[in-house]
Formats: sequence, C-alpha cells, structure tokens
Amino acid sequence: MVLAALLAPAPNFKGGSELASLRQRANLQKMFKNRFGADLHLTQLLSFAYADFYGTFGFTILNSKVPFHSHSKSCRIRQLAMLGPLWIVTVSLLLTSLPALAFQNSDPGCPRYPSALRTEQLDILDLDRAFQQFSSRARKSQVGAKLSATTYTNFIDQRLFDKMAADKVNPAPRSNDVEFLRRAYIDLTGRIPTPEAAQAFFDSTELDKRAKLIDQLLASPAYTDQLTTFWANKFKVTRAHESIGTEGRNTFYEFLRKSIADDRPYDSFARELLSAAGEVDSVPGTQFFARWMDVNGPVQDSWDDITDKITTTFLGYKTECISCHNGRSHLEKINLFLTKRTRSQFWQMSAWLSRMQFVRWSDDNIGFRPRVIINDRTYGTYTGSVSPTNPGNRPIRINAITEPVYLTTGDKPQNGNWRQEFARLITGDKQFARATVNHLWAYLFSHGIVDPPEAWDFERTNPNSPPPGDWPLQNSHPELLEALADSFIANNFQFKPLLRQILNSEAYQLSSTYQGTWQPAYVKYFARHEARRLTAEELYDSLTTATRTEQPMQVAGIDRVLWYANQLPDPNEPATDFRIVDFMNNLGRGNWITIDRSSDPTILGLLYSMNDSQNVNRTLGNSSAAVSSRSRIHEVDANSPTDEEAIRRLFLATLSRFPSDPELATALKYRSGARAQWLSDLQWAMVNKLDFIFNR
Repeated sequence: MVLAALLAPAPNFKGGSELASLRQRANLQKMFKNRFGADLHLTQLLSFAYADFYGTFGFTILNSKVPFHSHSKSCRIRQLAMLGPLWIVTVSLLLTSLPALAFQNSDPGCPRYPSALRTEQLDILDLDRAFQQFSSRARKSQVGAKLSATTYTNFIDQRLFDKMAADKVNPAPRSNDVEFLRRAYIDLTGRIPTPEAAQAFFDSTELDKRAKLIDQLLASPAYTDQLTTFWANKFKVTRAHESIGTEGRNTFYEFLRKSIADDRPYDSFARELLSAAGEVDSVPGTQFFARWMDVNGPVQDSWDDITDKITTTFLGYKTECISCHNGRSHLEKINLFLTKRTRSQFWQMSAWLSRMQFVRWSDDNIGFRPRVIINDRTYGTYTGSVSPTNPGNRPIRINAITEPVYLTTGDKPQNGNWRQEFARLITGDKQFARATVNHLWAYLFSHGIVDPPEAWDFERTNPNSPPPGDWPLQNSHPELLEALADSFIANNFQFKPLLRQILNSEAYQLSSTYQGTWQPAYVKYFARHEARRLTAEELYDSLTTATRTEQPMQVAGIDRVLWYANQLPDPNEPATDFRIVDFMNNLGRGNWITIDRSSDPTILGLLYSMNDSQNVNRTLGNSSAAVSSRSRIHEVDANSPTDEEAIRRLFLATLSRFPSDPELATALKYRSGARAQWLSDLQWAMVNKLDFIFNR
C-alpha cells in the first residue's frame, strides 16, 4: 500500500530529463512516462514520487488524522521517515547501480574516459539516433502534409520551427506568464521572483513585457551572480586544492565576476586567462593553471592535464584519452574523431604549454600555505624525458620530442611565446564560439545542440560529411549553431546579446507541457521546454526567498556581505555555517575536487530537504522557531484580512502563482489551530512539491 501510494502520480506536471537510459525501461518507468514525458531511473522515480506525494496531499499523510500545526511537526517528520523505508532505498540503489558496475567492469575502452560521461554519451547517442531516424522517415513519408511554419523574426525560431514543420512535429504551446516568469528568473538570477515582482509582471498589460523583463534581469546584480556561478562551475578554482589558498581563490573569483558584470568579451577574458603569468595569490588567471597542475608528477603530466582541461572547457572536446594512448582500438565506440588521433598529435597540442613552468614555495615555516608562481621560458620544447624516480601516471612517452601543432588545423606558433600563441589560436578558432554558445544553450534548454557539450565528435558534426554506418549526426541543428556562433562573434563575444536573443525566442518560451503524444526524438527538435531540477544553490536561494529568511554569510577575504548561495566563490563556503554547506552538499553541489556536481534527485536529498530542522524551521510561523520575525509566514499572517487572501499570498510567494480552485478549497478545508501554524504547514508542503523543486 505504501509503495502504491508512493507511485501515485500527481496531476498537471510534465517535465524531467530524457538523459536516463533508454535501454533500462521497466514497468515502473512506463507508469511515469506520461507524467514526465521521460524515461527515468528507479531511484529518480521513487524520489519524484516521494516528493510530489507529500506536496500533493499537502496537509495529510496517508490517512493520518494528526492535525498539521507546529506541535505535531515531530510526528510529521517521523511519519515521513517511515514512508522512506530502508529496503526501498537499498533495493532501488542496487537496481540502478548494478548495470553501471557491470558496464564499468566489462568496458574494453579507454580507462581514463569518465564512465559517467560515457554512460551519458550512450544515452544521448540513442536520442541522436532517434532524432535522425524520425526526421528521415518523416521526410520520406507521404502520410500527412508538411506543417505550415509561422513567420518568425528571431533566427532561432526560423530554423527550429521550420525544421519541425518540415518533419511534421507540432511544438508545445507557448508558455503562460507563470511558467515564463519563474523560468526566466531562475535561469538568469538563480532564484524565484519575489511576490511583489511576480504581481507586477502579472498586472502588466504591455505587449512587450517579457522582453522588458529579460532586459531588467540581465541588468541586475543577480544576473552577475548567476552567470559567475555557471562559469565558476566550469573552471572549478577552489581553495580546497592544495595549490590554491583563499587569496588565490578570491582573486580568480573576482576576476571572473568582474568580467561577467562588465559583459567583457569572452575571447578577451579567455586570452588573459590562458596567457596569465605570475604569483597565484595575486595575478588573475594563474589560478586556472595551479588548479589543474599535477602537484606530485613530472611537469609533463601538468601540461597534459591542463591541455585536456583547455580543450574541454574552451573548445568542447576531450583529449585526455589520447594523452595516454592512440585513439585506435580504444575509442571506436566513443568518439570517431579521436579514434583517428594519435598520442603524438596530443603531445604536439600539449607542447603549446611546454615552456610554462611552476614554482611551488611557501612563506610559512610549516609549509601549509600554498604558493605557486607560473612563468614561461623563452626556450625548450615538449619532451618525454622524466625522472625515473617520478615517471608520473601516464605510460612512457617514447620519442616525445615535439614542437606545438594545433590539433584541428595544423597551425604552428608565429613567435616564441607559445602560450600566448595558443591563446590567440583558441579564441580565433570558430570552434571556440561554437562551444561557448552550445554551453549556454545546454544550460537554458537542458540539452545542447551538440550533446554532451564537452564531448564533441567532429566526425559527426558536419551534415555535408555524414558519419559512417549507423552513427547519427551529433549536431542536431547545424545551421542554427553556426548562426548562433556568428551572432556571438558579431556581438564581440559578449554574453548578454546572446542570452537576450535566446530568451526572447519562441523556442525558449515554449511550455514544458506537451499536448499530444511525446516521442524521444522530439527532444532534439526542442519541441517543448525540458524541465530540470533546480541546482543546490538555486534551491537554497529560492527557499530563502520564498520563506523570506535570507541570512548574511561571511567569506574570508571578501569584504561584502553575501546573502545568496550563488554569490559564494566555491563549494566549500560558507565555511562559517555548516548548516548551509550541509544543505547544498546533500542536494548535489559537489566539491569541485572529488565529488561531481549533480542535480539528479535522490531519496536521501529529498528526505533531508523535508526533515532537516533548519529547513523545516524556515516555514514555521510560531514564536519558538529559530527564524527572524520578518519571515514570510509572519508577513502574510499580519497583512492578510482573510484566510483565503493569506493562502493566495503564500502561493504567490512560494510557487510564483495563485492557487487553483481545488488547491484553495483543500487548503481551507484542512485549517487547524492558529493561522500562522497552518500556514507554515501549507508552505512546507509547497516547497517540497515538484512545482517548486523543478524549473519548468
């Protein structure tokens, strides 16, 4: 009975991610397919059901008659814990882990290629193949007429909707104001709108109010915070690394943040970063090299590690595999382009960094304070000669004496400053623009035009030179991607014009609810907006905004008070408040060193968000709660003349919408005790609903 209750689908929500394996379908997944429009792993399904079950029932747990007011919170928490029995968690984790373990143990490919990324690639490969097969069948079929395409002014819409019309794919309807408002706020600021902002947007009758809202958000300090967090998660410069202290971390963070705030051209930022030389504590950009250097191995390992990080972050493709071996006989099932590349070619790419050297020292007697200086020699080349006592973690570099050659074009340096030349070639390569716009597209649409955004296969991106066999094109919309890259370049590599173009498109503003039969192939058409779970920072910031319980956070070396999680410079902060750190760690923030970031829902994460005393207290309205008297419950209770008005105000503050008639009736039906007490229970239920946890 409990399991049946857990699996009871809640109405009016479609979203989720198509990245879950299309090979591991089960009856349980099929039960959720219509609800989410996606195939999901068992742990995710149970997590979704667990969260939305309580959000849907709101004030009652199963058939419990315990009234929902503050003195019964402990009863509610105990009942919640009982409904997540250990055997369900254990069995579900085993069921989802065993296929991955079997795959890892039997995998004959490159041992250095991340298994999680490879699994993701296989899932995306299925989507690419489904997309290509559907498009081919649709264009050959004589059944059904080509849909008429509406005339659009935005080049994004022209290309996407023309393709949908040609392939007889109906897009989702346009999002309503509620969907769009919350989506734009979360994507551009990292948190939900305040109720005042939401009300003002809903009340506006201006025809261009969406465009004006986009401009307003792009001009806000919160936009700077959010986009800084997005790129910081790519570079991963953290004081937890043994070569970077607090000063160095802060120097890099402020360098990145100011670039975003000023809308500095990204190619200029990248050139400064890639050419940076000096002391890591004080020279912006040097921290990137200190973060990715190999502290204990020979210098060649550092050059190789950093080369892979550069190609992955700035150009969209991994080179780590061919830093150890030739691609042939290792990468045939992973990347056709890399299959044809050799280790010698990688050494030529890594040679661009071979005049860079690292000087490690410390200015304290014990040596706990890391100090690194990055500088460049005017001579030397890449060589495989290493100390026999410290050969590093790669196979012997036989005959590795080479000078720089750019991997994809064959370009060579024009002067002796090889690292500056490397920065010039990277930012002058159109792939730099393509990879960058694809990163941002994937962030906003949950899928890249080329997917995964950090695993391009150049043998599968050119429609004029299709890949062999049953390999599908990886580039789902080549003309659109080129147009986006051209626009990015024409606008001086600035992010704001690009984001403005995307957010103003009808494609971005499609609803996440699809009217009709959804097919996996539609994902790569971008025929609806794909819902995604909020990141750990977004959940924290949206929770504090909804409950009006923002609290100041202090970070060493930063002289301003921070109020939101997306203002923190790395995942180890705020070091002075373990409760906030625990909140985000349990919701998948990762640590940029050993734990990857993940927004996949987990049962433990949901249990934590529902039951942790600090989280629960944010929705409490009684005087004993350890929250400020300015909390949302106190505000709503004090300023609402009727219970109906209080419920409406609380819905607007939490879910950025007003309640439906059934929701309002349910809330009124289960009132019990003082108003502040049952209002707190109402908000607790809302912040644990999918409506709150997901960006739709």
